Amino acid sequence: MSINNQFRLDGKVAVVTGGGRGIGRGIALAFAECGADVAVIARRQEDLDRVVEEIESKGQNGLAISADVMDFNSIPKALDKVCEEMGHLDIMVNNAGGNLDRKMYSLPEISIEKFDEQLTLNMKTKWWGSQQAAKRMTEGGRIINIISVAAHRASPGFGVYSAANLGMISMTRTFAVELANKKITVNCISPGVILTDMLKETLNLTDKQAHLTFDKTIPLGRIGKPEDCATAAVFFASPGAGWISGQYIDISGGPEGFTLNT
Repeated sequence: MSINNQFRLDGKVAVVTGGGRGIGRGIALAFAECGADVAVIARRQEDLDRVVEEIESKGQNGLAISADVMDFNSIPKALDKVCEEMGHLDIMVNNAGGNLDRKMYSLPEISIEKFDEQLTLNMKTKWWGSQQAAKRMTEGGRIINIISVAAHRASPGFGVYSAANLGMISMTRTFAVELANKKITVNCISPGVILTDMLKETLNLTDKQAHLTFDKTIPLGRIGKPEDCATAAVFFASPGAGWISGQYIDISGGPEGFTLNT
């Protein structure tokens, strides 16, 4: 196989949770550009329909499945539908996560209910998605967990989110060993500050305010885009990453603490 073909996804079927907007949408469209058929799962049907139109405009098959990953009956049903309508399952991206109410909670004040909600959304759903996808991958596969650089940083206001993401690194490594005999690789992508609707809604920022707030704090000089994460997802999903498993990569514009002398 030529080096160019090492990064094609022709003939593959991918699923992206949280695929209606932001990072999930970016990954879904990148997969389609590289030749994969893509099913997107999210709660908002109108967002899904728009993404499927974009997937199909790239010459690939798209499938919109309206489902909530917090409903643990929904993912098995959704993956069964993917296998029935698209033939098989090769790539699973557990992207859905974040904070449902777009609010920050300090650890000294967070309620037990919000603690459980954050842990469930950002770790339990990704464990469940990984387990259920692996059961349906009959000829090897790729599982990619989208987490956050918050996994290895103090994150005031996002302490449970941070802990859940760190837990996903550990879980990903264990999955990588336990699924290796099925030729399934499992890896993490850890985005830094990415300009998405969720970021703007959580911090109550406009696009311009987000740039003014974050561009100067990032070594490479700009806030991230969903496409920055999508390139890493294509890599982990591709034949070129077939001997890489149990790893995570930060997509953050440069390491924390790096400064420029200007």
